[in-house]
Amino acid sequence: MFTQHQPALVALIGPSGSGKSTIARSFPRGWRFELDAFRELVAGDGGDQASTPDALAVFDPALDARLRRQLPVVIDATSVERVHRMALARRARDHRMKAVAIVCRTPLEACQDRQRGRSATRQVPDPTIAWQHASVPTVQQLQDDEGFAAAYYADELDLMGVLLRRSAQAQPDPFASVRAAFGEDLADVFTWHPDLDPDFDTGIFAVAGQELVVRWYDEGDPYDHHWQARTACPDGCPGPAWVRVTSAADLLTVYQGGLPADEPWCSCDGYGADDAEG
Repeated sequence: MFTQHQPALVALIGPSGSGKSTIARSFPRGWRFELDAFRELVAGDGGDQASTPDALAVFDPALDARLRRQLPVVIDATSVERVHRMALARRARDHRMKAVAIVCRTPLEACQDRQRGRSATRQVPDPTIAWQHASVPTVQQLQDDEGFAAAYYADELDLMGVLLRRSAQAQPDPFASVRAAFGEDLADVFTWHPDLDPDFDTGIFAVAGQELVVRWYDEGDPYDHHWQARTACPDGCPGPAWVRVTSAADLLTVYQGGLPADEPWCSCDGYGADDAEG
């Protein structure tokens, strides 16, 4: 459809709840322009519709800056109004790029049902969804009347294949296990340090000179593997102790000098002959 070497502006078109954001995730994160994300940026709430003018004041120049650089972009917004779609197609042409449309034709009832599980600010009323659904154009209209170089129905594209091929080529995330256990922000300040303990995968959370050492404890028992954080031995042993941690809350407890529910393991208890040197 298009690649980094054949960039285009891709407009996702469909009512709220039609699956546009899921489709957008088929493409690299850096390509995606999601209006909800800009509302979150300016108002702290992606569902705050009143913040849309301020969000667009950031969205529009950022989009133009990307198009000037001939970089691919995927617009994740409803785009159910003809004037907005034609403006997007025109902006693409102004920057000598193709405008491509992907139309979501999810049944109206499914779009409305998906609102029920959303937060109050993100729920769109049923009548609005019905109006949006009725306003979705055909791919023929988009190509014949609205200036799009190409238009597709989402369910006729191999978007799963696009996502799988891209993911298969991606480098493994060395912090995936840290991210899963302790969250995105802590993973961003984590560094692996295998030299700290040759027997375990060990690393450090570090911010402005403060550090917290953790390691992944796994000695082959499929039922006993977990993260441990290094702490002082509560019995006064000069060597470090290691206590099981399962969450960011456990890490905070250790950092503040406390202990999570489990008792720590320490060399003074005979746990690990090398722990006193760790």
